[in-house]
Amino acid sequence: MAKSLGEELSAALSNITALIIKTESKSERSQLTRQQAKLAGQLQVFVDQVVDEALPEYEEATEALKEANTEAEAAKRKLDKVASSIKKFATAIDKLQSLAEMVS
Repeated sequence: MAKSLGEELSAALSNITALIIKTESKSERSQLTRQQAKLAGQLQVFVDQVVDEALPEYEEATEALKEANTEAEAAKRKLDKVASSIKKFATAIDKLQSLAEMVS
């Protein structure tokens, strides 16, 4: 059975991230980074147009992602914050799962 567009987009972002980490070529890394940004931008458009912002799960997922991203930005500056960042992303993922269950 074919995967859904959402599954394929998620896999594509994961695969591009893995390639960015593994590639040694600066030009290939730059190209992959641009492609990753384009995919993420397209995914954002789909989510913003499809998911009802009035759902409480939407607000919870958005806030959890905001907290996780804030923590990740801090982690970039100070690597000892990675564990805290991982916890925040885990919470955000749980909230996104709840939202996904509501809209499917």
